[in-house]
Amino acid sequence: MKKIIFLVVTLHLTLYTLHGICAGPGTTGAIFLKLGVGSRPVAMGEAFVAAADDINALYWNPSGLSLAEGKQVIFTHTEWFQAIRYEYLAYCQSLRDPFGTSFGVIGAGITYLYITDIERRDLAGTLLGTTVPANDLAIAVSYAKTLSERLNLGGTVKIINQQLDDKSALGAAIDLGMQYNLNKEGLVMGLALQNMGYEAPFITEASPLPMNLKVGIANKSPDSKLTLAADLNYSILDSIWAVGAGIEYWVHSVLAIRAGYKYNSAINNTLGALAGLTCGAGFNIGILGIDYALVPYGDLGYTHRVSLLAKF
Repeated sequence: MKKIIFLVVTLHLTLYTLHGICAGPGTTGAIFLKLGVGSRPVAMGEAFVAAADDINALYWNPSGLSLAEGKQVIFTHTEWFQAIRYEYLAYCQSLRDPFGTSFGVIGAGITYLYITDIERRDLAGTLLGTTVPANDLAIAVSYAKTLSERLNLGGTVKIINQQLDDKSALGAAIDLGMQYNLNKEGLVMGLALQNMGYEAPFITEASPLPMNLKVGIANKSPDSKLTLAADLNYSILDSIWAVGAGIEYWVHSVLAIRAGYKYNSAINNTLGALAGLTCGAGFNIGILGIDYALVPYGDLGYTHRVSLLAKF
């Protein structure tokens, strides 16, 4: 319990210190780090900081990697707006000695966002017949460990690179996370602080990284068929908050249905309340799983995510 109190106090002091320099929405860079990865968490309203228990935890809460069994690998493809695509590849495995003693779980992931068909024009607006390359890349390495029957801790180190035409910016960041089992009935509290770091400027002026705080609870039924989750998300430097809630139910051992809702103070006020709805499904056949998530964004249209997951 002393470790929990220490971590909460540390996070509180961090938020208090940063409160005076929060400049409002749109002031941070590397916004691709805000785009949730993995079809399962997104379909659940992005309420996953306490529910994280597989390879998806590498993004949402690294402490949840400690619950990932064996070896897991995932690939997610996201169809965004205006020819924007987002790819995610990650792997994790538990560390054990020949006698079965666990030393935690390690993982690594790569996220890659790219935009195609950006026309190159001169200052007068004349089309030059070529396109402008634009992409974002993040490489992450994580470690998580179960410290007791109730407490899991984890951390992630990320290298970030953004490119626009012939300009690029390099940065680094860390994530910290924890999960605490509140009782023996499956109620879990989760906490994660993401994107603490620095990115160099594209030309002369650097933008801060989108530091983010996630706090949530989740409850899984004894038979693991039903999971309920709720999150509070605060983008510290952008001063944007969001709340999300989600449900996952395994109708059969091979089929899960998921749904959720996420209210974002910046997005929903512009696109309407229905823009927060999420839904999806998951299919498991042996060691392989396929997950799908659908997220509408009002007049902007729909986004789609498909994940392929293997556990072995």
